[in-house]
Amino acid sequence: MKKAKSIKVKVIAIFTVLCALIALISAFFNFLLPLYLSYKFNIDTRDAGTIGIIGGADGPTVIFVSGQISLHWFTAIFALLTLLGIMYLVITKHKKNHN
Repeated sequence: MKKAKSIKVKVIAIFTVLCALIALISAFFNFLLPLYLSYKFNIDTRDAGTIGIIGGADGPTVIFVSGQISLHWFTAIFALLTLLGIMYLVITKHKKNHN
């Protein structure tokens, strides 16, 4: 029984570390890098987007709209999973020390 708990704690610790790495990498590429580049090159990227119209007199018209994909939820979910993993590990360590 004790060995199963030890394996469970190790798996949760590995999962927590992986979630933390994913959250940090996501935050870097989605927030910090664009912020640094816009500051460095003095570019405002908040309202960036593109609209392209392809068509002619003899064919159908197609409108392509591109913008920025919001990955804020991705970062928030992995940060929340990291916090939950840390809380679980702290609680199990606290219970283990009091027994």
